[in-house]
Amino acid sequence: MKESVKNWGRNFLSPLTNLLIKLKITADCLTIASLPTSMLAGIFIAYRKWLLAIIFIIIIALFDTLDGEIARKTGTIHKKGAFLDSVLDRIAEFFIFLGFFLYYYPNKLLSSLVFCTIFTSMLVSYIRARAEGIGQDCKIGIFERPIRFIVIILGLIILRYPYFHYALLVILIGNIITIFQRVFYVLR
Repeated sequence: MKESVKNWGRNFLSPLTNLLIKLKITADCLTIASLPTSMLAGIFIAYRKWLLAIIFIIIIALFDTLDGEIARKTGTIHKKGAFLDSVLDRIAEFFIFLGFFLYYYPNKLLSSLVFCTIFTSMLVSYIRARAEGIGQDCKIGIFERPIRFIVIILGLIILRYPYFHYALLVILIGNIITIFQRVFYVLR
């Protein structure tokens, strides 16, 4: 995601970030809170409670943004927190896609689409982590987690449940493009 967009988001959320800091809510607390929130989002998706699913996915996206901002503003960025954030982000995303899988389960084609989408989403994150593990920066690609969440939210709002699978298809294609971008970038 472009740095100018990130900076705009940081400025927009600054009052909320400052309030959470005053309330002594830590970055790790928000990171951990994303886990039960994502479980609920997945349940709401599976049971076709679309408005609640949208609200909880927005909350997860907020937690994901605010935990990093709190860590930056309070000077509490540490490797353990970054590790915990990365692991719980993957689990949170899994629960959301699990909700879609359960929703589409009787339909083999659409449940397979969900499976492929979650696999490629995890692979996008894994490639970056693996590249960083060998000492190479890999912050490129068009479909990072925030973009996937935006497509999910917009898909639930605009396409609604009968056509939401088109949003999953967009995410799948974006993930595949990002995978190729990252692999070729690291291999170069």
